[in-house]
Amino acid sequence: MKTIFLLLLLSFSITLKAQVTNPFLHLKFDKIVMYDFVGGKDVDLYIVNENGRLAKNIKKQVMLDKGNVIRLNSKLGSKKSYGGGTEACFDPHVGFVYYLKNKIVAHVTICLDCNRLYSSIDIPAQKQGKVGEGKD
Repeated sequence: MKTIFLLLLLSFSITLKAQVTNPFLHLKFDKIVMYDFVGGKDVDLYIVNENGRLAKNIKKQVMLDKGNVIRLNSKLGSKKSYGGGTEACFDPHVGFVYYLKNKIVAHVTICLDCNRLYSSIDIPAQKQGKVGEGKD
């Protein structure tokens, strides 16, 4: 009986820790839209600009289904998704916008060329390494 209680307590604490370290697990939203857009230095750099408006150069948009939402949130908050090599270009073309009652609550802009992203909310998993430091 004691062992079962300890296992349940350990399982609960691991689940609670995952919720604390992955901000996407407790973010309140009712839909996520993926946008294909032209981002860069001469146009909107992020999918949502500093005024809270969508980028002007959107080419395509797709609303994610429940399965893709779960996978995306898991990947964005996982330490396994970060720490690899990156380049310096940040010329993004993919953006994910989280909505609650048709209002933007969070957004993530991704450059697939350089393997970098910008998120409007803090992602603790991103902080496991420092960009620009080291021998490489």
